[in-house]
Amino acid sequence: MNIKDPKTIIRNLYQKYLNKEENIIYAHKLFIINTVINFLFSGKSYKELDQFQIARYGEYIHKYLQDEVDIVWKDGILTIRDLENGEYITGG
Repeated sequence: MNIKDPKTIIRNLYQKYLNKEENIIYAHKLFIINTVINFLFSGKSYKELDQFQIARYGEYIHKYLQDEVDIVWKDGILTIRDLENGEYITGG
Protein backbone atom coordinates (compact mmCIF):
# COMPACT_ATOMS: atom_id res chain seq x y z
CA MET A 1 0.00 0.00 0.00
CA ASN A 2 1.43 3.36 -0.96
CA ILE A 3 -0.68 5.79 1.08
CA LYS A 4 0.97 8.57 3.02
CA ASP A 5 -1.91 10.19 4.92
CA PRO A 6 -5.68 10.12 5.41
CA LYS A 7 -6.20 13.10 3.08
CA THR A 8 -4.87 11.05 0.16
CA ILE A 9 -7.29 8.22 0.94
CA ILE A 10 -10.29 10.51 1.23
CA ARG A 11 -9.38 12.50 -1.88
CA ASN A 12 -9.21 9.30 -3.95
CA LEU A 13 -12.51 8.04 -2.55
CA TYR A 14 -14.21 11.40 -3.19
CA GLN A 15 -13.12 11.32 -6.80
CA LYS A 16 -14.62 7.86 -7.22
CA TYR A 17 -17.77 7.94 -5.03
CA LEU A 18 -18.92 11.57 -4.87
CA ASN A 19 -22.21 12.12 -6.68
CA LYS A 20 -23.21 15.56 -7.93
CA GLU A 21 -26.56 16.67 -9.29
CA GLU A 22 -26.61 20.31 -10.30
CA ASN A 23 -25.58 22.14 -7.11
CA ILE A 24 -26.19 19.20 -4.73
CA ILE A 25 -23.38 16.89 -3.62
CA TYR A 26 -24.20 13.41 -2.31
CA ALA A 27 -21.47 11.90 -0.16
CA HIS A 28 -23.23 10.28 2.82
CA LYS A 29 -21.02 7.18 2.87
CA LEU A 30 -17.87 9.25 2.50
CA PHE A 31 -18.58 11.06 5.76
CA ILE A 32 -18.60 7.75 7.64
CA ILE A 33 -15.49 6.56 5.80
CA ASN A 34 -13.75 9.80 6.75
CA THR A 35 -14.44 9.10 10.45
CA VAL A 36 -13.01 5.57 10.09
CA ILE A 37 -9.84 6.86 8.44
CA ASN A 38 -9.44 9.61 11.02
CA PHE A 39 -9.88 6.96 13.74
CA LEU A 40 -7.11 4.85 12.21
CA PHE A 41 -4.72 7.75 11.77
CA SER A 42 -5.44 9.63 15.01
CA GLY A 43 -2.06 10.78 16.28
CA LYS A 44 -0.13 8.35 14.08
CA SER A 45 1.83 8.47 10.88
CA TYR A 46 1.31 5.84 8.22
CA LYS A 47 4.53 4.04 9.21
CA GLU A 48 3.25 3.61 12.79
CA LEU A 49 0.03 1.90 11.76
CA ASP A 50 -0.57 -1.80 12.07
CA GLN A 51 -0.67 -3.09 8.47
CA PHE A 52 -3.13 -5.85 9.41
CA GLN A 53 -5.48 -3.26 10.90
CA ILE A 54 -5.20 -1.07 7.78
CA ALA A 55 -6.03 -4.05 5.54
CA ARG A 56 -8.95 -5.10 7.74
CA TYR A 57 -10.52 -1.63 7.75
CA GLY A 58 -9.79 -1.28 4.03
CA GLU A 59 -11.87 -4.40 3.50
CA TYR A 60 -14.66 -3.04 5.72
CA ILE A 61 -14.69 0.23 3.77
CA HIS A 62 -14.83 -1.64 0.46
CA LYS A 63 -17.72 -3.78 1.71
CA TYR A 64 -19.48 -0.64 3.02
CA LEU A 65 -19.26 0.97 -0.41
CA GLN A 66 -20.67 -2.25 -1.94
CA ASP A 67 -23.58 -2.25 0.58
CA GLU A 68 -22.40 -5.51 2.15
CA VAL A 69 -21.83 -4.07 5.64
CA ASP A 70 -23.02 -1.07 7.62
CA ILE A 71 -20.56 1.05 9.60
CA VAL A 72 -21.80 3.03 12.58
CA TRP A 73 -20.44 4.58 15.76
CA LYS A 74 -22.15 3.28 18.92
CA ASP A 75 -21.18 4.94 22.18
CA GLY A 76 -17.80 5.90 20.73
CA ILE A 77 -17.08 2.40 19.40
CA LEU A 78 -16.75 1.76 15.70
CA THR A 79 -19.17 -1.02 14.85
CA ILE A 80 -19.52 -2.94 11.60
CA ARG A 81 -22.62 -5.00 10.88
CA ASP A 82 -22.76 -7.62 8.13
CA LEU A 83 -25.94 -6.82 6.19
CA GLU A 84 -26.29 -10.36 4.88
CA ASN A 85 -26.47 -12.19 8.22
CA GLY A 86 -27.05 -9.24 10.60
CA GLU A 87 -24.03 -10.08 12.79
CA TYR A 88 -22.11 -7.23 14.42
CA ILE A 89 -18.34 -6.94 14.16
CA THR A 90 -16.73 -4.32 16.38
CA GLY A 91 -13.36 -3.08 15.17
CA GLY A 92 -10.64 -1.13 16.91
